[in-house]
Amino acid sequence: MSAPVPDLPTFETSTFGGDGSAFHFDMVRLQDRADIPRAFAHRHNYYHLLWMTVADGTHMLDFEHYPVRSNTVFFVSPGQIHAWTSSVAPRGYVLNFSAELFLQLFPRAETASQYPFFDIDGDRPALYLSQAQHDALLPLLHEIECEHGALQEGYLDVVRSYLLILLTHLRRLAPLPKQEDGASPQSYSLTKRFKLLVDRYFLEFDTVQEYASRLNVTERQLNDAIKRAVGTTAGRLIQQRQVLEAKRLLSQTDLGIAEIAYRLRFQDLAYFCRFFKKHTQVTPGDFKKSQSRPLG
Repeated sequence: MSAPVPDLPTFETSTFGGDGSAFHFDMVRLQDRADIPRAFAHRHNYYHLLWMTVADGTHMLDFEHYPVRSNTVFFVSPGQIHAWTSSVAPRGYVLNFSAELFLQLFPRAETASQYPFFDIDGDRPALYLSQAQHDALLPLLHEIECEHGALQEGYLDVVRSYLLILLTHLRRLAPLPKQEDGASPQSYSLTKRFKLLVDRYFLEFDTVQEYASRLNVTERQLNDAIKRAVGTTAGRLIQQRQVLEAKRLLSQTDLGIAEIAYRLRFQDLAYFCRFFKKHTQVTPGDFKKSQSRPLG
């Protein structure tokens, strides 16, 4: 796993109910929790789905801001930093499920990659539904809620089945992913597996070749697949992950810029500052100042 961001509130397991040590799935109605929405930056070590029937505000997810409105579904993966607000009392559901349950739903990376809203490097973490789309899927939420509340024998199997159906319907409603001409399913699968490795090893590996070796392909094969799938290079994706970690450390810790550069394995502070500005158009210091403003 990548190095955690210190000092940031992290929810290890869902605390809505049940024994946290045995956490696999949990859900609650938004209107039943006085501590939701949470406007402070935090993260979860589980998958987090926000089903917003009524809401109006802003959602910050890994430093990108998205409008919060009624009939919106947000998808948050483990480790992502987020916070959200609503100027009206929100109504809807929160569904939390563990990484173990996610692997049961999607045991193969090829299958998981078909659900773009759980891609931590993706640009579609929000799904804005029409009223008709929302209303058509709401009975599925009610069925999951009933099973979860009854806790009868085998309820988790039923919940898992309903959850896969719900996610499949949402996948059908999601905008088509950006695709490069000539990209094959194999290219997307390899790119997805590469991204997962980057998230785990970007503070350990020094070269693209190390990732290629883990994936049992050549460096050229890896770069060609990524180029076909998402139109960029392996090196560029690694840099994007470094920038994200730099943003997390700058915004959520009291570490100095020099120490952050060192943690990210930059030996030269000036080079780190140039690197950060090249990718964000602002200096590390200016970015840190901008993040001191509350979400609103």
